Amino acid sequence: MSRADQMAVRVDRTLAAAGVDQPGRNLIGKAIEAAMAPRLAAIEDDHDPDYLHPARTVLVLLDDVGLADPVALAAASLLDTRRDDLEVPDRVVTERVSSAVTAFRNSVPRSGSGALLEDLLASEPDVALVALAERLDHIRHAHLWGDLSEARAAHQEAAEVYLKMAERTHALLAARYASWCRSFRERYLKNAPN
Repeated sequence: MSRADQMAVRVDRTLAAAGVDQPGRNLIGKAIEAAMAPRLAAIEDDHDPDYLHPARTVLVLLDDVGLADPVALAAASLLDTRRDDLEVPDRVVTERVSSAVTAFRNSVPRSGSGALLEDLLASEPDVALVALAERLDHIRHAHLWGDLSEARAAHQEAAEVYLKMAERTHALLAARYASWCRSFRERYLKNAPN
């Protein structure tokens, strides 16, 4: 069984334990399958940090946040704020998953926006949680990206925006952001030139 298949089984088991009904689990399964399609085509190494991002994002929301809304979880699995080439086009999401999932995904504020904190603060609670969880999964793998300048920029945005939002939204996510920001700073920014 491939790593992607093993992760799909794990997600489905976690969804069932969280009380998500079969139609909800089917929706999330279709979303993860759609999210994996560009990854299977573009990523040769199944240990690449971007490979299992869709399922890991769902697991962060289930395990750390307790979010069990199928539309929100499906949208989270189809969100990629780091690599546009891995994000499934809206038309495909609507055809293969649902228009509600497309609409939810499109409501999530994106990394890199000049008004990101304001947009997150104005978001519905589940939308903000999805934004926080999805970005957390990306940044906790930043040391593997191969581009230290990209990782440093992600750290700055996480410290200035995502951590602040997490502190207002969810204690465990705030603790995870604070821990990652501190660890990254100590390891990669301690002796960095200003």
